[in-house]
Amino acid sequence: MEKIKLRALTMSDIDKTLEWHNQDDIRELYLGQPFPVNREMEELWYKQILTSNIPTTVFGIEKIDDIKLIGITILKNINLINCVSEFSIYIGDKEERGKGYSKEATNKTLKFGFYELGLNRISLKVLEENITAINLYKKCGFVIEGVIRKSVFKSNEFKNEILMSILKEEFFKQID
Repeated sequence: MEKIKLRALTMSDIDKTLEWHNQDDIRELYLGQPFPVNREMEELWYKQILTSNIPTTVFGIEKIDDIKLIGITILKNINLINCVSEFSIYIGDKEERGKGYSKEATNKTLKFGFYELGLNRISLKVLEENITAINLYKKCGFVIEGVIRKSVFKSNEFKNEILMSILKEEFFKQID
């Protein structure tokens, strides 16, 4: 049974995403910039994503039962010539973590990328210490391709990233 749906973000979501982008745990584990985000920066990001779906497509993750926005999922650096993209996701609402929403949202985003955009490969980078996310990605069919050594500076130290990907043919095999 479906628990979430993906939808376009709207300007009415900005207060919630601004709060999430300033949460310490999101800034620490998410590979975006580590600095606090102000409203003007969030509005600029919204203007960019609300006016074009290429090269970045952002979905809000909304619970079906109570129509509550709980996170976002992103396909970025979409390249329609090579049919590749990068993926990221987070559940910003701390109370909604660990309930299976990330897996469902990841699979729906992958399905959109492979079916609707015609992508052949979707990759991601994740901090090596983010074991929860790595396990989620493995459950969704991503495979580890390698380690990008000491490529991210967070909490006054350099950290490794894990490079993972899934191919269209791998995704189709797991949903058949």
